[in-house]
Amino acid sequence: MMIKKCLGIAWIAICLMACGNNDKKPATIADTNKIPKDTTGLHLDDKKDTTVHHTLASDTGDNSQADWLITPGKGIGHIVLDDDVQNVIKQLGKPDSADSAMGSSLMVWFAGHHPKGNRTAVFAHRNMGGKDESVNRVRKVLVTSPRFKTAEGMGAGSAKADIDKNYTLKAINSYTGKGGKVQVYTDLAKGISFEIDNGGKCVGVVVHKVDDTAAAYLNMH
Repeated sequence: MMIKKCLGIAWIAICLMACGNNDKKPATIADTNKIPKDTTGLHLDDKKDTTVHHTLASDTGDNSQADWLITPGKGIGHIVLDDDVQNVIKQLGKPDSADSAMGSSLMVWFAGHHPKGNRTAVFAHRNMGGKDESVNRVRKVLVTSPRFKTAEGMGAGSAKADIDKNYTLKAINSYTGKGGKVQVYTDLAKGISFEIDNGGKCVGVVVHKVDDTAAAYLNMH
């Protein structure tokens, strides 16, 4: 009788412990393997984050607004200017195309890994001879997906007339796209450029450092 009573007490104790544990769900990959967010959309406080972040490359899915925020002079989404380009590769995976020379590199990711998809391009450069020579730092970021927007709502698909209301633009260079000539306008004081087609529509947005003329004039096509 005493043994049965002891077993009964033990069983009740186990049940109470199990009920208590149900209040706290076990950690999952979804809970722990995610990119920390902040108000600017840039994970500046965690440069060592190694999360595989597919939103820029896949251009799909339900993501927070921070994932698609264009911050002039700072970065786009979770790609931060001056960051080690290896962090970008950890986020987006192996680029669909890459070209390197003289300490510089240009990497491109296509949505769905298809050349006709929206593109995310990153130009990085090494400070040759400097203390951080081994680090290839992000100097310029280009996106063509209309999902990326500035705080004012400007991005690919926006009319130049609307962009002019928010930025002081100056024509700096041009290139020939599939639809004809594309004119690049920049606001050096804010660190942002807009690529405008013949119809007056934005087809791409570029972010670079404030007053970085060399980066602004660089053709990423």
